[in-house]
This record gives sequence, C-alpha cells and structure tokens, in this order.
Amino acid sequence: MRRRHELVSLSCCLSGLVLVLLLLALSARAQRQAQTDPSEVASLNAIFSRWGLRASTAWNINGEPCSGAAIDNTDIDNDHEFNPAIKCICSYNASTICHITRLKVYRLDVVGQIPAELQNLTYLTNLNLAQNYLTGSLPTFLEKLAQLQYLHLGTNALTGVLPRELGNLENLISLAISANKFVGPLPEVVENLTKLEQLWASDNDFTGKIPDYIGNLSI
Repeated sequence: MRRRHELVSLSCCLSGLVLVLLLLALSARAQRQAQTDPSEVASLNAIFSRWGLRASTAWNINGEPCSGAAIDNTDIDNDHEFNPAIKCICSYNASTICHITRLKVYRLDVVGQIPAELQNLTYLTNLNLAQNYLTGSLPTFLEKLAQLQYLHLGTNALTGVLPRELGNLENLISLAISANKFVGPLPEVVENLTKLEQLWASDNDFTGKIPDYIGNLSI
C-alpha cells in the first residue's frame, strides 16, 4: 500500500514537472521575437548600401529590421520621419519569421539603377521609389515580385521601353511611372493587369495611340 502511494506521489510530481517545463517552453517561445528572413536582411542592406542610405533606428532596433515602426501601427506612407522605411508581417512559420512587405524610399535623391537585390524581396506588396534620380531601364526581374499591389516609380530618370514582364504582376492595383523617359507604345501586357485601377504614365516619350483599356482606369 505504501509503495502504491509512493508511486502515485512520484507520478504526480513528474506530471507537475512536465507541466512546468511545458509552460516555461511556451512562455519562452512567446517572448522570443520573430526574426526577419536572413536573405531579405542581406538584400535590404545591399540595396541601402548601393544607394548610400541608412535604416532608421526607429524601426531597425538592435539590428533587427522587422521591429519598432516596421511592425507597429506607424503609417509610413504619410509620416515623413520614416523615410526610408519598411513594413513587415511576422506571422509566418508559427510567428517566428518576418517578411518585408513594404519598402519606401521616397524623394531621397537616390542616384543609380534599381538594384538586382530587390528581386529577393518577394513578399513586397507596396514599393515606393518615387521622386529620386533612378536611371536605366525597368528591370525584367520585377516580375518576381508577384505579390505587388502598388508600384510607384514616378519622377525619376528611368529609360527604355516597359518590359513585357510587367504584365506578370497580376495583383497590381496601382502603377505610377509618370515623369520618366520611357519610350515606345504602352505595351499590351498592361491590359493583362486585370486588377489595375490606377495608372499614372504622363510626361514620358510614349508613342502610338492611347490603348482602349486606358479608359477603364483612374489616371
């Protein structure tokens, strides 16, 4: 009888210990901050390095890009103090991984081409590089940013024809390419952007007739 009592007591102690360890593990997991995808961190750092930019300490806290204003309620589009700026979503992989979903480099006198590293930010839904001094053609690798909804490149010095790959951005809602040096006709592939609601394309060197689909857009 005594032995049975000891076994019961031991079993209760072990169950209690397991429960405590489980609670500690869950608490530690909850307190552990989700980390930005390392490949995106490397790409963001490379882009900023090429453009001579530095991340704001208001969102890059202790070297973690997806922190601070990047994950709170800060409206980076209308707050001039956050420029350059990013926004992230940290619910991936059971809330352990963050992906960069918005990148704003607006009116910062950036000079140079659109860096190839940008193609690695495949979770971007909003990209605003307007009012800088970006040069060169619009890279075809932009088609890899398949989740893009807003692409704003207005008032730069981009040249060449719009690549047909632009038509692969099927989620695009707003496209702003005004005040550049694009040439040629507006490609028919733009017509394939069935979700497109806004198109700003004035002050370029486009040729040919205005496509019929333009009448269905907000310009």
